Amino acid sequence: MKIQINKIETYTITHTTPKFIFEMDEFRNCTPAFIGNSEREFMDYLTNDIEEIKEFLKNNDDILESETKKYLYLLEVDPVFEIIEDSRESYEDSWFEMKPEIEIEIEKKKTSNIKSEKVID
Repeated sequence: MKIQINKIETYTITHTTPKFIFEMDEFRNCTPAFIGNSEREFMDYLTNDIEEIKEFLKNNDDILESETKKYLYLLEVDPVFEIIEDSRESYEDSWFEMKPEIEIEIEKKKTSNIKSEKVID
């Protein structure tokens, strides 16, 4: 009897863009316009009200400062990330997967009776 076994490993990489500072009032004359007052409302505006950042930048080119346009582009369109945590250097989550019955090819006909079971490492 044969058994098929493989090991699966997964890692986590956490990375971040640089921190950009935005003047919220600069977005009040944009389309769509920011109408809120708090930082939370501004985050909601950036993440929900602006659907496509490239289109937003194009439509508001004459309203936004060049630095603001650059920051939005680097934040959303072409972000440059710095790794702040990489679990490959410390640990991995891993497990074994086994299949007690292996797919068998009989006279160019494939029959499959595979049972899969995960075994935690």
